[in-house]
Amino acid sequence: MADHLVDIVNDNDEVIGQELKSKKIEQGFISRVVAIFLIRSNGKLLVCKRAEHKRNAASKYDLAAFWNVMQGESYPDAAQRELKEELNIDCPLIRLEKFYQEVHNDGMIYKIFCGIFVGMTDDDIQLNEELVEAREVSFEEIEKELAQHPEEFCSWFVNDYTQVKDQLKKQCKNIA
Repeated sequence: MADHLVDIVNDNDEVIGQELKSKKIEQGFISRVVAIFLIRSNGKLLVCKRAEHKRNAASKYDLAAFWNVMQGESYPDAAQRELKEELNIDCPLIRLEKFYQEVHNDGMIYKIFCGIFVGMTDDDIQLNEELVEAREVSFEEIEKELAQHPEEFCSWFVNDYTQVKDQLKKQCKNIA
C-alpha cells in the first residue's frame, strides 16, 4: 500500500493531528494500528508469514492481519478493511483490548495504540502480495514455537499474543 495519512494521537489516544505514515519513525509520533487474530472452528489460530520484500519483519510469522488505522478511520473499520485486503474475507470481529506499546523492530521504535480483535471463521482465504504462507496452529504449538524460535515471529505478534492469549483461549472455548 502506498504512503497514506494516519492520525497522530496523544497519550490518551486522542487525535491531535495527521501525518504521512512514512514519517512515523523520523518524527516519533504515536499512531494507531489494528491486530487481528483469526480462530478456526478446530480451535487453531491462523498465522501468516510475511513476504521477503516487506521492509519490516520480512519472512516472519504474523497475525492474520495487522496494519495502520488510516486518518479518520475507527479501529473496527480498520480491522474489517485490513482483513479484506490481506486475506479477502469478511467475518464478525470482537475487540479484545486496546493498549499502548512501543514496538522495537529492526532497530526502529514504533509508538502505537494497538486495537486487538479476534474473529472466528473457516472461510477460505486468499493471501495478498504481502503474505506468502498461512497455517493453522494450536495454542500449544504457538507456545512451543515462541519458546524455541521467537525470532521467527514479528515482535508485535509476540507482544499482542502475550497481551491477549488468555482471552483468545477463552474465545476458543466458546466455539467448542
